[in-house]
Order: sequence, then structure tokens, then C-alpha cells
Amino acid sequence: MMAQNQAPSSLLGHGTLVLLVGPSGSGKDSLLDFAREHFKGNDQVQFVQRCITRLKEDDTEDHQGMTVAQFQKAEREGQFVISWGAHGLYYGLPASLLEPLEKGGVAVANGSRKTIPVLRDQFPHLKVVNLTVQPDILAQRLASRGRESAEEIEKRLVRTQSLKNQNLFDDDTVHLDNSGELAIAGQEFIEIIKACLPVDAL
Repeated sequence: MMAQNQAPSSLLGHGTLVLLVGPSGSGKDSLLDFAREHFKGNDQVQFVQRCITRLKEDDTEDHQGMTVAQFQKAEREGQFVISWGAHGLYYGLPASLLEPLEKGGVAVANGSRKTIPVLRDQFPHLKVVNLTVQPDILAQRLASRGRESAEEIEKRLVRTQSLKNQNLFDDDTVHLDNSGELAIAGQEFIEIIKACLPVDAL
């Protein structure tokens, strides 16, 4: 399942959607938290709270938890820019992310690699940041979360390799390694976001 609402043509020439993608366990949430702290108080940068059909109490990600019925209703009402399904859950990026873009700012979203082709068509200024981690470190991180069995972790690793072999990224994609200290990748991520801001917002 993947649904979309076309971004308005008024977005042409305006703000940038920074889409952070990467396999589960790569540290996307930690990286977003690191950057969010840096840009606290900067109205030109909005960190998008995506909607997921998962109880908020069950996860460390800053998201809006919904039931399937609530999610489907929101989807019908056009409350998402894009929505998709993965691992038995539904995910959606809210239409509220358009607000900073219309003002020339930046919206930073935790996304899915499979949505990149659709979002690339929707947003003239899309900056994809692909977070990578060495396979052995990724496997360790997934195991330490205690959410999945060894078989489920193996399936995730296989899916990561499969997506890696697909032509999802263009030459403008930034491939950011997060195998080491969070601060290293975090500072680089901050610089990527800064580069997307208008000069007078820095």
C-alpha cells in the first residue's frame, strides 16, 4: 500500500524536504534527536512527527500513534502527503510538513526508501540522506533492541541488501555512515540541513 496527495505547484522554488532513510537499527531516531536539539528555536526547521499504527509507549520514536481505523480515516481525509505499509504497520507523513516548505524553510522527516521515487516527483527540492551502518553492527543493534527474533532480524538484513541493489538513489543523495559515534554522523547531518536553509536563516 502506498498513497499520496500531490504537493501543490506553489512549492516550486520554495523549501526543502530532507528525507532521512535507512534500515531499522541504523540510528535514524537518535540522529534526528541530535539534530533537533541543535535547531531548537529555529522556526525555519521543522522535524516532522510521522503517524504510525503503533502505540507510542511501545517505541522510542517521536511519532503520533494511531489505530488502523484512525489511520485509514486520516488517509481518506487527505491528512498525509504520503502513506505506506511496512512490517505489518502503516506509516504516514502529515500534510503539516508543507507549511515550512511554503515559507522557504526545511522539513526533516524519517521516511522509507521505497517512497523516494514518489516523493521525488512531488517535491522539486528533495534532499535524501541515506543512513548506512556496517552489517555486523546493524545486526548487533537490532538484537539489542529485543523486539524481534533472530529469524526476523535476518529478514530485515536481507531486505536491506535487496533495497541497496535497487536504483532508489540519485547523484544528489548523501550516504551517511553511522557505524561509529553518533556525534560524528550527527554533526554531518546538521551541516546537510544547514545547507538546505536560506542564507538569512543561518
